[in-house]
Amino acid sequence: MRRATEDGTQKIQRMYAENPDGYYGGANLHLYKHVRDEWREVLDVGCSEGGLGALIRGKGIRVSGIEAYPDAANAARKKLDHVLSGDIASLDLPYEAGQFDCIVFGDVLEHLSDPSAVLRKVRPYLNASGAILASLPNLAHISVLGPLLAGSFSYEDRRLLDKTQRFFTIGEIVRMFVECGYAVTMVERVEVRMDAYAPLLADLVGVCAKHRIGGFLEREATAYQYVVLAVPIQASA
Repeated sequence: MRRATEDGTQKIQRMYAENPDGYYGGANLHLYKHVRDEWREVLDVGCSEGGLGALIRGKGIRVSGIEAYPDAANAARKKLDHVLSGDIASLDLPYEAGQFDCIVFGDVLEHLSDPSAVLRKVRPYLNASGAILASLPNLAHISVLGPLLAGSFSYEDRRLLDKTQRFFTIGEIVRMFVECGYAVTMVERVEVRMDAYAPLLADLVGVCAKHRIGGFLEREATAYQYVVLAVPIQASA
C-alpha cells in the first residue's frame, strides 16, 4: 500500500535508498578511455554522484550532468560544473543547440522507459562533430543464457539483470541508434569470461554451427557490456 500512495519524489528517494551502497559513486573506465582530449564540453546523462564526470573534468573539459536522484545530484554538484536534477525524459533542457562535443550515457539508456525518445531529444544539443558515448549491458552474455536454459531468469539489484532495466543485444543497440538518426562508429566489447560456463558455451557454439545460426554466439556471449560511440548521421558524411 505504501507504494500505491507515494508521489513521484518519494518514489525516486525510495529507489535511491534501496540501491546497494556504492551504486552511484563509481566511474566506468571503459567509457573514460574513449573521452577525447579535444572535447571542450560534455553532458553526462545519469551522472550519479559525478565520479565519471570528475575524471572527464580533470582533462580540462567542462562537464554538465543530469541526475534523477536528488541525493546523487547534490553530490555531483560538488564535482561538476553544472547539474540538473530530474528525469531526462521530461526535463526542459536549458542548453544551447550544438553546445556539446559529447553526450554520455553511462549505463543509463537501459533504465529509461523510452531510450529512443531520449536519444532523439538530445541530438540537437550535439555540435557538428559531436558524438554519443554510451555503455549498455548485453542480454546474450553466457551468464544470462546458462541460467535461462535451466529455467531461471531472476532479477537482481544490479549487474545484467538489474530489476529496473530494459534488455539489449548488440543488434538491438545498433538498430536503436540508427533508427534515432545516428551512425554507430565504434563498438567495444567489454568481455567477462566465466570458466564455469566455458563447456556449455563450447557446446552451444557447436549447436549453432550445426544449425547454421552464424557466429553470433561465439562472438558475443562473452561480451558483458558494450561501449558504443555514435554520431548524428549528417555529421558522419
